[in-house]
Amino acid sequence: MRDTQPSEFWLCYRPFAGDCVPVQMVNEVRRAVLQDTAERAREAGFDRVRVFATEPIADLAVEVTRADDAIGDIVAGAASDAAGPVCYAGSGMPAMTADDWSAVLAAIESGNATANRMFSCDWIGVPDGRLLRCAAGEQVDNRFALLIREGAEVEVQSFARSARSLLDVDTPSDLTVLQAAASVGSLEVGELSAAALSSWRELDEPVQLASRVFEVMTRQDEELMISGRISGSDWAIVDRDTSCRVRVLSEERGLRTRQRRARSLLGELYEWAGQDGFLLALEGMGDATIWDTRPFLSHLGWNLSRCDRFWADLGCWERITDKRVRSLVSMLEDSAVLMGGHSLVSGGLLAGIDAAWTRWESGRKLSG
Repeated sequence: MRDTQPSEFWLCYRPFAGDCVPVQMVNEVRRAVLQDTAERAREAGFDRVRVFATEPIADLAVEVTRADDAIGDIVAGAASDAAGPVCYAGSGMPAMTADDWSAVLAAIESGNATANRMFSCDWIGVPDGRLLRCAAGEQVDNRFALLIREGAEVEVQSFARSARSLLDVDTPSDLTVLQAAASVGSLEVGELSAAALSSWRELDEPVQLASRVFEVMTRQDEELMISGRISGSDWAIVDRDTSCRVRVLSEERGLRTRQRRARSLLGELYEWAGQDGFLLALEGMGDATIWDTRPFLSHLGWNLSRCDRFWADLGCWERITDKRVRSLVSMLEDSAVLMGGHSLVSGGLLAGIDAAWTRWESGRKLSG
């Protein structure tokens, strides 16, 4: 039975600081994703969509927040009198369809809580919005599902894992994957998001690289190296849905939510072998590599600016100011190495599988 209280869908947008091109690119696409997500939430049947943002956003009624407000405080404040079902989805999800959000709404209206991840969630739905008061004080939203489970003592169910439910937009590599998947029709991207993606020519070469890396997944005689914060659940999907051999190095899951120094085996290898030895070893581990670089960078204590991290994700070594990373990325220029953040080895990885097989099937039909 439908809850008598109206259902709400919350979005919270904050542009990343920085005036370099990749930051501008990510901010523009994230705004478009937020607009598309709001529209899909309405189509899914949510009674009300609320947008909290630090700046106006076209065609949306924005509840203005300050840049220094903690996200947890914004959400907890809104939760104080929200007795109906609520789904919080950060800046939105680029590939979640209206049908997906409708399934989320059905789950929370039936009295269940659900999220796309427990330990580093991008979105969470709860049957009673007041449960989100436990988010007070949180600077980021990754721990919301864990706080609900442990603080409110409510079971949080995992939503079906897929590229759609897991692919978030935080870095240029996420845009690369999204564009590569959308270009072959394996993901349904909103109209505004598609327009924003296609407007940036800086993505052309990275998309070609991503397609080259993903194609390895369809080849029985090749090997793919995956490194970073990959979960066992996503590794199981890779194992099931690819034809290639796969080498996986999973480390530092929950990096942003754990209070301890990062340790990375690739970081140890770099320290032990030096840059040349590290690159030689990396090249010998597979025909292509999908690399969540953040554990590696954290282990080495390389506190890069967001601009440098984002330029590295795009492979634009000549624009990187940090000499260590500039040198490393320049040496990888001709290698099939796709670099990024956590989403790259989660939703991005699953999107890559879908895109690779969609492209393979299209090629087979053309050759037939």
